[in-house]
Formats: sequence, C-alpha cells, structure tokens
Amino acid sequence: MSGLTLTIITSEASSLNYGENVGNVSVLKKVSLGNGDQITYVSDKALKYDIKRKGKQEKGWKLLDKTLQKYIKGNLKDGKLDVDSFGKQLVKEYEEFDLFGGLFTNLKLDKKVNLSYGDSVKRTSPVKITYAFSLAPFKGDMNFLNNIDAFNRYIKHIEEKGEQVIAYSEEHRSHYVYTVTVDLDRVGVWEGEEKVFDELTAQEKAKRVKDLLDILMRLDRQIRGRWENLSPVFVIGGVFKTKHPFFMDSVDAKQVSEGKLLLNVERLKEAIEFIPQEERENIVLGIQSGVFLNEQDIREVFKASSVAKAFEKIKEGVDKHYENS
Repeated sequence: MSGLTLTIITSEASSLNYGENVGNVSVLKKVSLGNGDQITYVSDKALKYDIKRKGKQEKGWKLLDKTLQKYIKGNLKDGKLDVDSFGKQLVKEYEEFDLFGGLFTNLKLDKKVNLSYGDSVKRTSPVKITYAFSLAPFKGDMNFLNNIDAFNRYIKHIEEKGEQVIAYSEEHRSHYVYTVTVDLDRVGVWEGEEKVFDELTAQEKAKRVKDLLDILMRLDRQIRGRWENLSPVFVIGGVFKTKHPFFMDSVDAKQVSEGKLLLNVERLKEAIEFIPQEERENIVLGIQSGVFLNEQDIREVFKASSVAKAFEKIKEGVDKHYENS
C-alpha cells in the first residue's frame, strides 16, 4: 500500500482564476487571512480542467463525453444497467474517470435507467488536488480594459454600440502553492459493491500516474488570451507507505527583496519529522535555481536537486510501487 504526495510552488503567474463579475468589474477569487491580508487562489476545479486539457492534448487521455451513452446501452440487461460492468469499462478506457472519478445519477436514455445496485454510479477520485493559494497578498490592483482598435475597425459596424464599453479587472501576480495526493492502490481499480476489480496491468497503472506527473511538471493555464506558466519552481514529496499529504501546510514561502522567495526551512524540517523514520529516504525535493533567497541553505539541508530530476526520482518510486504490488 502506498500513496504519492507532492506540494508544489509554481512559477510566478498573473490573475489565474476569476469569479463572478460585479457590474463591469471582473473579480478574482480570494480569501482573507487572520491578519487581514487577502490572497488569491485557483480552485481545484480550474487546476483539474487544465490538467485534463493537457492530458487529452499531450497524452491522448480519453475524457468523459456524450459517447458514454453507448457504454450505458452496452451494459443494459433487461433494462437494468450492470453497475460493475459499466464502472470497470470506464476505469479501463477513460483516464479522466480512473484518476479523477465521477458521479452519475438519474441516468436516462429513452427512459430512466435502473441500476443493478445502489442509486448512482460513483467513483471517488484517487487523485486529490487542493486549491492553489498565492504566496503574495492581493493589493487591490486593477486593470482598465478597452480595445479601441477592434472597436473602431469592426465592432461598431456590426454591433449596436455607439461607444466602447469600458471594463475593469482585478490583477494579481504571484507564485502559487498547492498539493496533489494520489492513492496509488486505487488507480486502475473498480470498487464494486461486493468485490474489487483490477482493470489495468501494473505497467498501465504506472503510466497513468507518470503521465500525470509529466503534466504537473509542465502545467500551464490559458485564460483571457494569456498563456500562464504553472511549472514548479519548487517541489517536495515522494511515494510513501503512509498515505498522507505531509507537506500540505508546511511549505511556507514569502516573496521578499528582488522578487525572490524565502522558504521557511525550519518549518519544513519539522514537517519531515511526521514521516516515519524508515520512509524518510523516499523524500524528494527539487528547486529551480535563482528563485529562492536562501537557495544554498535549501540545497544543503535537504540535498535538493533540480525540479526535473526530482520528478524523475518520483517516477522511479511509482514504478517501484507497481512492480512490487
């Protein structure tokens, strides 16, 4: 039994996730801290959206869509859906369903579909992702938006607008921190009502997890005509028998002079003490050069490697887990 956990600090990026508009103002998603500061965040759903987008584009992942209808029809027996057959098929053929789960209630084709057991087809996600929280506080910066060039060239000729509509958007630039955990024992497995079904080979399971790691290492977000880089400048984690997000609340970094980050080394050392002694050799830490003010301390205390080498070592841990499972 093993789990994978990673806590990542992203590259510096701008204005990653907007909520509802207030009038003509686009408002960033934010939370308030106990000291009165506000920080912006990227929701788990937004992060998963871009992970799945890249999975489809770069890894050939199959995402859930309307073709599920044919899978339902193929598993109907006397008007009843065989939940286990349907679930097993989805785990095997859809990377999205296998890694991120899903819930289907009130299934309908020509009429309501009855299930062989339960009141829904559901899969709890083996992959858990937190919100990504900014390391720098939000200071209320705004952007005054217009596109007078487009307005003069064509908008005013095809829309009933006598003048340009002015809009505002909140703006924030920061590094972000988030945590990913993967229950490696549940990847490629369908948990039925009475039995657990293993649907993928060990090699296929390892490939799905390693593909996810590749995506996280090169994650980006496309928003409002911008392409923002979310590749890690810092990562700590590993594959552990104890399934726990050890570093989720322990990567404490602040933006200081010259735009560099200062990592709280002592807090991270204390977090490591929660990992069983015999598993501490599995800890992997990678940093990007030139980002941290105390880079030398981080390298010496944690024997840090580059981010790319850290991800390769984590992949080795994934392979080892599935080879021994």
